[in-house]
Amino acid sequence: MVGPAALSWLLFAAVLVNQIGRVMVPSVMTSVLADKDFDVTAESRGFMLAVVSAVCLGGKFLGAAVTDKLGGWFMLILVFAGYGVSSLGLVLTSSPTTFAVMWWVNSLAYTIAWGAACQVIGASYSAADRPVQLTRIASASRFGATLGSMVFGSLLKAGMTWRRTLLPAIPIQLLLSAVCTYLWLSSKPSVAAVEGGEKTGATKAPEPSPSEAASPWRHVTSLNFWLMFIPKVVLFTYTQFFMNFVGPLLHSNYGFDHGDATSLAGLGQGGSVLGLLVVGDMVYKKLTPTQKQKMVLGLLAICIVVPFTLAFAKRLPFDISILAVPLLFLWSLAYALPFYLPPGEFALRIGGKSASALFTNLFDAGGFTLCFFWNSWASRATKEGNFEAVLVSQAVFGVISFVCMPLCLYRLEASVADKKKD
Repeated sequence: MVGPAALSWLLFAAVLVNQIGRVMVPSVMTSVLADKDFDVTAESRGFMLAVVSAVCLGGKFLGAAVTDKLGGWFMLILVFAGYGVSSLGLVLTSSPTTFAVMWWVNSLAYTIAWGAACQVIGASYSAADRPVQLTRIASASRFGATLGSMVFGSLLKAGMTWRRTLLPAIPIQLLLSAVCTYLWLSSKPSVAAVEGGEKTGATKAPEPSPSEAASPWRHVTSLNFWLMFIPKVVLFTYTQFFMNFVGPLLHSNYGFDHGDATSLAGLGQGGSVLGLLVVGDMVYKKLTPTQKQKMVLGLLAICIVVPFTLAFAKRLPFDISILAVPLLFLWSLAYALPFYLPPGEFALRIGGKSASALFTNLFDAGGFTLCFFWNSWASRATKEGNFEAVLVSQAVFGVISFVCMPLCLYRLEASVADKKKD
């Protein structure tokens, strides 16, 4: 049995390694496409990427259906076992078809992990502690994306082939599967402790209260649900852009080689780590609800300005090439908090202990549904190295989020105030 502090660090490590696994293929994709001995083309990449989104969507529905029942740690066992198998397949295969299948297995594993981690948080921590834990695993996710991209990029820059670049991740993934197996087995006797009020790492939620026992789907009919759901869905394309398109953008439009483009893409994503660890963990959680609304509004304004600036960079009267990576860093800093914290807190709030994974996965399922179409379109739109249309779409999604999310936060604050009056 592990205590709350150790449990928090284990969740951090699990989400960190999960996100590193997620960026494995995108980080080496430019090298894969340049590999003359491996017949993966830009067209086949577009198809693979579209199926990745479909697999992720299916994984979210699967996670929503079974995670709350089976428990978060059990699902994480499957996640990291899937990662280990798929990573080994990616390294060993000489078949583009097998490469695609292993990428899809990798994507399925990634998709299930976040909801599983949120289920552990919902079942193991009090309502007051859940936002803190959510911030930490969100930080781990963004840090993992940044760390993975930079490490894989550095290995490519050092002259390693893309296959050898992926090798170090395999033992780590298999080790995490073993650790999660231990935690799952050790948590089984803790049900009695949980019923007695001890929160030390159970992964099965205790019996819900009468209010929680009512159908969780009733929340779907509320305006607040849609005001939070819509921005979460459109902001989801930001994760796809930073993972799959920033490297090619830097390579095609700014002349960086494959290794530098991958490393700088990771650096660009680094802003999201700062956005969660500093802005989220040290500032946001201490703010009043009104101050949180204003912060989210300001961050989403940045998510409008930066992609518009990058989209029309060639039409500006001055060269902003030197600012490309700093602007990407600022953009990732700005989007991370609105993407993770308000929707995550909202999902935990309406899901409670019995349906936290359901709503977490439902929000993500909406995002992957959009990304299924957006990824396919973006791959075609950037085929010739022109990223203008894709960047404009990102700015438009920023506008939608700017309108909806702060309004939802305002309405939630107003409803709490009304209840206090009653």
